[in-house]
Parts: sequence; C-alpha cells; structure tokens
Amino acid sequence: MSRRSNDVGRSEPFLHNLAKVFKVGPKLDLGRKHRPDYILVVLIAILSVIGLVTLFSIAPAVTAGDGMNEFMWRQGMFLVASILAFVIASRIPLDFWRRFGVMIFMIALIMCLLLPIMGWLKIPPAFCTKGACRWYNFGSFGFQPAEFLKFGMILLTSGFLAVRVALGEINSWQKTLLPACAMLMISLFVIVIMQKDLGTGVALVAIFLMQLVIAGVEWSNLLWIVSCIVVLGVGSILIAPHRLARMSTFMGQGNDTADYHIDQAMIALGSGGFSGRGLGQSVQSFGYLPEAIHDSIFAIVGEIFGFIGLVVLLLIFAALLKRIIDKIDFTENVYLRLVAAGVFGWLAAHIIMNIGAMIQILPLTGITLPLVSFGGTSMLFIMASLGLVFAISHYTIHRKVSEVKGVSYADSLGGRRVGRSYYANRSGR
Repeated sequence: MSRRSNDVGRSEPFLHNLAKVFKVGPKLDLGRKHRPDYILVVLIAILSVIGLVTLFSIAPAVTAGDGMNEFMWRQGMFLVASILAFVIASRIPLDFWRRFGVMIFMIALIMCLLLPIMGWLKIPPAFCTKGACRWYNFGSFGFQPAEFLKFGMILLTSGFLAVRVALGEINSWQKTLLPACAMLMISLFVIVIMQKDLGTGVALVAIFLMQLVIAGVEWSNLLWIVSCIVVLGVGSILIAPHRLARMSTFMGQGNDTADYHIDQAMIALGSGGFSGRGLGQSVQSFGYLPEAIHDSIFAIVGEIFGFIGLVVLLLIFAALLKRIIDKIDFTENVYLRLVAAGVFGWLAAHIIMNIGAMIQILPLTGITLPLVSFGGTSMLFIMASLGLVFAISHYTIHRKVSEVKGVSYADSLGGRRVGRSYYANRSGR
C-alpha cells in the first residue's frame, strides 16, 4: 500500500482527519509552475486606481478641506500594505496555507470573539459605535477582525472539504456536512449576533455555499442547508430592530428618516447622468450621502463618471470574477479549486450586495465595494486572497477539469497528471 493510501486510511476519525490535512499529510501535488495570470493583476490594478481616483476627487468634500492630505495618505498606506499582502500571499508556498489553515481560522475567530467582550467591558483597543463592536482601534488605524475571519474561513473549509472529497464522503451528514455547518454556525454567531454584522455574515455564507457546490455536494443536501440558513437569517433580522427598519425601508414601508440613505444614493446615481459630473464635481459627498467613502462609493462613482463609468466598473468586476472562475475550472487540485471558489464567493457577495443596495434591489447591509471603497482591513485581506488566486494560476491545466476523462477529485490530491499542462495558454489560465 502506498504512503498516500496509509495517510488517508489513518485519518478516518473526524478530529484526527482534520489534523492530518494541515499538519502531517503529503504535500499538495501541484506539478510544474508555468506563467501565471497577469491579466488578473491588471484588473486588480485598474480597480484600485478607480478607487483611489474617486476618493481623491471627493476628499475635499468628506474632509471639509481639513485633513485632506492625511485622508489620502492613509488610503495610500492602505493600498501599499494591500499590495504587499498580495505579493506575500502569492509567494508563500500554497501548502503552507493548507497546513496552517486551522490555526489561522482559530486566531481570527478568537480575535472576533474577544472584541465584543472587550467592548462590553470597555477595555481598549476595542472600539464600539452605534451599539456594535467591530474594530480594534490603534490610534490612526483600525483593524476589523471579521475580514480576517473571511480569509480564515476560506482556508479552513477548503482543507476540510478537500479531505472529505478524497475519502468519498463529501455528502455524509455525520462526517462532513454537520461538522462543516457547525464551523459556519459558530462563525455566524460571533459575527452576526455578538458583533451585529449581518453583511459579513452574508459574505461568510457565500464563501461556504460556493465551496460546497464546487466540492460536489448534492443539490438536495444543499437545499436543506440553504433552508436552515434562510430560517436563521430571518430570525436574526426579527430580533434586531435596526435590521427590521432596513427591511421595512427596502419593502417601501419606511419613514423619511429610514429612507434617507437610499434616497440620497439614487439622487447621486441620477445626477451623474450619462457621462457624469466629472472629477471634483460631486455634490452628494458634501455630507448628503451617508458613508460616501465606504458603503456608498458605487453611487459616488455613478455621480462622478456617470452611466458610462458604472458600466466600465461592472465590466471590470465581471472580468475579475471570470478570471477566478477560470482558476476553478482549470485547476486539477481540489484544495486549490476550493480556495478559488471561496475567494469568488467572497468577492461576488460584496459586489452584489453593495451594488444591489445602491440601486435599491437589495436591502442595505453596510458592506464595502472590493478594492474601491475606502478602508484598510477589507482591502488588505481581499488583496491577500487574490494573491492566493494568483499563486493558484501558476498550476492550471490546459483543459477544463470536467473535460479531462478519468480524473476524479481524489486523484487530484494525489499524483495523477492526466491532461496537465506545464505552460499557461494564451488566455492566462
């Protein structure tokens, strides 16, 4: 019997199995490196520039002319730190993330758990506002551990599900689905109930469900899981007055105060017209539109660059998501496919929820627009996750995994190399 077979056989118990994949199991079978997907880098750079230009344009308005240099300096530092996070994440061996995924997730979860406790006890550096504790405050900079938790969730569930796929037990409720759902529920309790952050909860669910789909979970099982999540989501809305108010606003039953945010967003989008007001000409950023540099940045982009600018922005986001999907379709190793799927779920949830709220087809959730909104922690970990996708692009094959006959998910964790290409094709896959 081969060493790999012995390793898998001895990892049967759940807890022992979970430890195996991250600590002592065989290294990931990646094959030979080839040219990575530089188009992915170009798309990331374009979105970052759009965000920086938009923020620079409205900086005099949001700072009231005082502290503009500090505002832009902070965003510049955030961008530099995020670029470093991208480079570092893309250079670290992929097997490192698999082996230490549990540890990274646990550190992130503990940081999230301690934050509301420290806030309740008024222990610095916990920072609370509007009844919610979501930040560690370190002077001029803050750290939002919920973003770290998204990154950790991708690594944890990718490693766990990859092993269950290899053992042929991906649809086992006892050995796979219930433990996986328990990981998610614990995370959602800390984020949605303790930190009162439903937007991050939606992103965690999107990461989880996308990974289950790519792992091959049967649709009947997915339906049960989604039904339970919906019930819990409705319950979390009913027990929170501010979420009920947002839902009432979305259903057209809010009052003038509750409708103010979305009304101002629609004014910003409408006043931009076809070609926009132009750089430095934003009106809504002068205190009219709440969270103009964070959650409402899409409306500001529409005001400045108009309908044309929004279409271009949407096309760039669509192209970025398509490049990530390519990594899922053209990557043979199931762990790497699940990591890419988690990143896709994360970005797609942010893009859809943010834009959907601004155009009034979804309720407001307080979620940022990736790479465009002002902020450090969100950009830092999104860029780190995209660094992982860029690293994965070194090991794609020249045909879709679904088109390579005779290769199973279990084979992708071992040494089979059917259809593997050592060089990227012209599309950068």
